[in-house]
Amino acid sequence: MSWEAITAIASLVTAAVIAATAIIAVVQIRHLRTANQLSAALSLYREVDEPSIQAARTFVSTELEERMKDQVLVDALLTGKIDRAVHQEIRLGNYWEKFGLLLRTGMLDRKLFLDWGAPSCLNDWTLLREVTRTIRKRTPEVWRDFEYIARLSARHIDAILAHPMQQPEWREGLEDLDIRRAPAGQ
Repeated sequence: MSWEAITAIASLVTAAVIAATAIIAVVQIRHLRTANQLSAALSLYREVDEPSIQAARTFVSTELEERMKDQVLVDALLTGKIDRAVHQEIRLGNYWEKFGLLLRTGMLDRKLFLDWGAPSCLNDWTLLREVTRTIRKRTPEVWRDFEYIARLSARHIDAILAHPMQQPEWREGLEDLDIRRAPAGQ
């Protein structure tokens, strides 16, 4: 075998090794990205169970509408002189803003978020609409990422309602585990 043939074979083997290494690197990068997305999502999902966020959600769903009739609260929103201990709605809006930023920039998987958080996000956006309108008189760009994910959530929920998930049938003998059906005779 000539030296030229050996050199050509060695070059092909080298190219194959480099190509295999590049493919493995791409696969590893994808795995790292998925792991990072999961880590970020789990961190944010844990945050929703923290007492401060739960208190903010309770406040927004039970007291905010009535409190928005208080001109002192509205003036604080208009001027930006906000006491975070009093304005728990800001904490909740900022929580969703973080999610929106991560989704919009591709740092968090859209489907993962929407399947988990779309109903809650849309509900909180609806409850915070007057607060958002008030703050946007002073700061028009406030909660733009929260609005982004609220719009995505609305579209996702509409798609689910239009095409509900088809459940597989239970295998023989397990039909009585289907809790969606009322038992016979009731």
